[in-house]
Amino acid sequence: MMQEYVNFSSLPPDQEAAFVVFERRMAESQQQGFRIAGILSAITLVIALFVYFGVEPDHRDLAKDMDMSRLTKKEAPAPTPAAAPAAEAPAAPAAEAPAAPAEQPAEAKGP
Repeated sequence: MMQEYVNFSSLPPDQEAAFVVFERRMAESQQQGFRIAGILSAITLVIALFVYFGVEPDHRDLAKDMDMSRLTKKEAPAPTPAAAPAAEAPAAPAAEAPAAPAEQPAEAKGP
């Protein structure tokens, strides 16, 4: 497949002929790149198909020994109240508490 490289720029024909070598090299490099890419993609496809159809998957059951009850969410237990120190006396009930002193009327207050 011979390609003509004429009139690809606005230069005069004698100057344009100097660039034909570069145009030809660019076209050859592009064809070689597509060829290499096609070969490598075919090799990759063959390897992928071999792995997909040729390798048996692992059928071990890794979850058989797991305690599934530990994986579920549970409510947190209510916090236990802290024990009162032994040195403190228990609080007296309200009935045994001394009565609060009554306030004096405003009239009874002196100067």
